[in-house]
Amino acid sequence: MSTGCIRDAQALMLLVSHPHPDNDHGGGPGPVEDWNLPVDSGAYSALVDSGSDDEADEDRGEDATFEVDSYQSVAVRTAGGWTLERVTETGTVDALSPLGEGRYGALVSYGDSAWFMAVRAREGGVWEALKYEGVPAGLVGTRACFSGEEVVLAGSRGFGLDSPAEVGLLVREDGVMRWAQSLGALPGRVLALDSCLGAEGRRVLYAGGQGLWMHGEEGWREVHSYVSGEVSFVRCFPSGEVVAGTTRGEVILGTAEGCRVVARVGRIHSAERWGGEFYVADAEGVYRVEASGFERRAVPKESSVARNVPDVGRLIAGEDRLWLAGSHVLASSADGKTWATHPVR
Repeated sequence: MSTGCIRDAQALMLLVSHPHPDNDHGGGPGPVEDWNLPVDSGAYSALVDSGSDDEADEDRGEDATFEVDSYQSVAVRTAGGWTLERVTETGTVDALSPLGEGRYGALVSYGDSAWFMAVRAREGGVWEALKYEGVPAGLVGTRACFSGEEVVLAGSRGFGLDSPAEVGLLVREDGVMRWAQSLGALPGRVLALDSCLGAEGRRVLYAGGQGLWMHGEEGWREVHSYVSGEVSFVRCFPSGEVVAGTTRGEVILGTAEGCRVVARVGRIHSAERWGGEFYVADAEGVYRVEASGFERRAVPKESSVARNVPDVGRLIAGEDRLWLAGSHVLASSADGKTWATHPVR
């Protein structure tokens, strides 16, 4: 599991890969209800890292290591039961978002570039792929994020770190997501991008790279500079507040009027505002952060047998709980301190 859209324990949508076929979790390709069964040899051979030495692993008493190359499916829980839905045959799902009226959206990348948006209608089960059209030619290293039902797309004009980036708005039109408006250029590549709808439907938009920028009525302006490393993660909220993280572990917190470094932890991969407080997660832990500093919180943790998957999962804010979706554990907290685990079967 990676991330998802969660309202409560009975209404969940989780981004999943095929589970790792170790002795504790079983798995392999198959229906959700069979994921906890012992793995067969065919599934094991298909998922095991071809570069691993199985005999050496057995001699050391260790589990084999498995690769998780992409997330292409979602596990959906409604009315007390789980179903597995395939979002894409090619590409990796990078984000899920509720679009309103019982519909959900997914952003899909391929080869480290934004590729298309998939939409799940109210009746569910079927995802419609909407290609991007009208995007300026030559953009590389593209990033995308939801902005309501629209998509914000950013891409560099070249492969250099200082190559300017172009940012634009994609709107659904005639079965595609069409480039409808340029939101201006940034002075370097974009590694992180996030947007949400604020007061009176106003778009809140932040981008990160060699600095942290916010887009307003007068275009882009830098709200935090002189970062250590590059800004590789950004999450903004309807209040206008933003949490960002750098490649060297700085956690930046603030608003468009000013941001500051409030913590130095690992490279964060998720952030949520829940219960009036901010929480961030890196590969090692979950932290409550505020302007005066941060506090590490206990977290349910199971060591992953997969490469490129953090041991600590991604944070998701539900209606009444803070959730943590990890490679081997789904947990929720009603107070931000203690956790209850939930089986996904």
